[in-house]
Amino acid sequence: MVFSGSERGVWNGRRVRFWRDRWCGDSPLCVSFPSLFALTDDKEAWVVDIWDPLAKGVGGWNPCFARAFNDWEVEEAESFLERLYGKRVQGDVEDMVFWTKTKSGKFSIKSLYYALKPGSPSLFPSSCIWNVWVQPKISFFS
Repeated sequence: MVFSGSERGVWNGRRVRFWRDRWCGDSPLCVSFPSLFALTDDKEAWVVDIWDPLAKGVGGWNPCFARAFNDWEVEEAESFLERLYGKRVQGDVEDMVFWTKTKSGKFSIKSLYYALKPGSPSLFPSSCIWNVWVQPKISFFS
């Protein structure tokens, strides 16, 4: 499971599902491209299964679909390929999860605190409980 603030780094592609994991954009490919996902032959494929290391001498993506695209599906297929552009499978380095809230990509409690602090709603309504609803002159004595 990948949480907000984290991102999967794909190197060898053996631990990341091509369609179902969030590794290429803000949402899984099956959510971003539902029509293409419906046409795919292998909905549970790993990233490494879709990568062809011999394509054009440098490697490339080779997703398999059950049929050719209709005219109205070509635009979605183009967007799909644009999303994959620049992504590569890199040999024997294991896949990892990065914490996007730090430059190093490593998780820390401090970075989580700062990630939650600015716009997060308070989980505990302490301001209602500890707020003194009396006049300022009287609250001086409390």
